[in-house]
Amino acid sequence: MSFSHFVQQWRGRQDDLAVVCDDKTFSYAELAETVDSWSAYLQQKGLQPGDCVAMAGTISIDMIALVIALVQHACIVVPFLSANDVDRGEALEAACVDYLIEFDAAGEAQFSACGHGRAHPLLDQLRGDVPEAGLILFTSGSTGKNKASVHRFSRLISNVTRKDRRSFRALIFLMFDHIGGMNTLLHTLCHGGTAVFVPDRSVDTVCRAIEQHKVELLPTTPTFLNMVLISELYRQYDLSSLRMVTYGTEPMLPATLSALNIALPNVRCKQTYGLTEAGILPTQSEGQGSLFMKVGGENYETKVVDGILHIRSDSAMLGYLNAPSPFCEEGWLNTGDRVEMRDGFMRILGRDSEIINVGGEKVYPTEIENIILGVSNIGDVVVSGKKSAVTGQLVIATVLLKSPEEAAAVERRVRRHCQQHLPAFKVPAAIKVTYETMHSSRFKKMRKRSGTAAAAAPAAEANVA
Repeated sequence: MSFSHFVQQWRGRQDDLAVVCDDKTFSYAELAETVDSWSAYLQQKGLQPGDCVAMAGTISIDMIALVIALVQHACIVVPFLSANDVDRGEALEAACVDYLIEFDAAGEAQFSACGHGRAHPLLDQLRGDVPEAGLILFTSGSTGKNKASVHRFSRLISNVTRKDRRSFRALIFLMFDHIGGMNTLLHTLCHGGTAVFVPDRSVDTVCRAIEQHKVELLPTTPTFLNMVLISELYRQYDLSSLRMVTYGTEPMLPATLSALNIALPNVRCKQTYGLTEAGILPTQSEGQGSLFMKVGGENYETKVVDGILHIRSDSAMLGYLNAPSPFCEEGWLNTGDRVEMRDGFMRILGRDSEIINVGGEKVYPTEIENIILGVSNIGDVVVSGKKSAVTGQLVIATVLLKSPEEAAAVERRVRRHCQQHLPAFKVPAAIKVTYETMHSSRFKKMRKRSGTAAAAAPAAEANVA
């Protein structure tokens, strides 16, 4: 099923709300009309099927419509938005971009030729006898150089339309330069929901948007949800419209999930799983308060090898433009995520590359973080490993306080709490206090890598619906 099918349906839906952007509302009929305008624009500029087109700037109804018009035109879309940490010059070259369309704060578009267009075996698969639309997404770069992943748009659309699901009024937290954000946008529009965009992703702005626009679905990250809890802004805004919160991109801490269920008792919290490389996988949580889930389903296969999750998927990317393929000959992807199995359900323990090795003993950062969150005045914590000539590595904890306090007093209290609840080798050797942000622009914890061979594995991203 193509976007043209949906756009045709949208034309008669004057009263159905499709998009909220900068507090302005747009019906499905208005969205379809804007798509038509951009289709005419692309023809006027002489764009051809198979051309690689990047877009950047401020989110608007025009940018959303442009994505759809480019897909209808069988172009290859390369989104660059504020949430992306890539070097744009390098990325434009790596993605073989022919043209860039950039939107300013007023919504005006600037069109320019980039001159980086060239042949590539992966792009040639899209530019066949019958050209089809593609999508190039860049990984977050947490494991090194940003890699450009190539996707067939038809697979992404098929993935969200495979089953008839109910529509939501969803806040688009992760932008569509992210596999989770694109999945949310496609799912919302293809099922007749409403996509709500916010000018920034501060806790105050997001909570205000939920109240004002009666948002039902918030797909986000554990880090952001912890920020909501720390701020206690959920008490100041009416969030009663929320039906579901989905979380992914990183492991959820049990302490955070427990606090979230107490703060939002009428909201279903669902753990989700997906990767830029493999697409978004169906999940089934063991229960509202459980971090165990089943992953996979129709068109997805999973297996656990030596404690590491492997995935084979019909919606997987074609490959990287600027790096070797991460798939084995049989099509399996080593996710790099270490898991614990129980009665057919799995729990994500963390990235294998982030495990800390203390004198031969394995330490999972999330276990230590969950213990430290139980200490008073601790708002957030990041645990990582530091090289040691004696033990190989040491455990280092960096804590963010809810209110100012003498660092020495914090260190004593955290160390005493850890000594009471953890074996000696897991107790942090150093405890640092920071007032700086400890998450990336995609609201994932920034944790130093331990330098294991698994560091080259792809990073898990968020599922969103």
